[in-house]
Amino acid sequence: MKSPFLSAVAENMRLKFYAEKTIKSYIHWIKSYIYFINKQHPFSCHNTEVESFLSYLANTKKVAPPFYSK
Repeated sequence: MKSPFLSAVAENMRLKFYAEKTIKSYIHWIKSYIYFINKQHPFSCHNTEVESFLSYLANTKKVAPPFYSK
């Protein structure tokens, strides 16, 4: 069964004309975060959980931030 939340996120992004590849990428990272916080409700999470997730991605998974030029 698909998550109603993730379906709503994807549908909202389609209404804003996001590319399908972008939607798939966002859904992937949202799922990753949800599993990282052990499926807690986002309202119970704070900055420390987000910082922990980003540190985990950078230090353990070796995910680099995107490079933006000005």
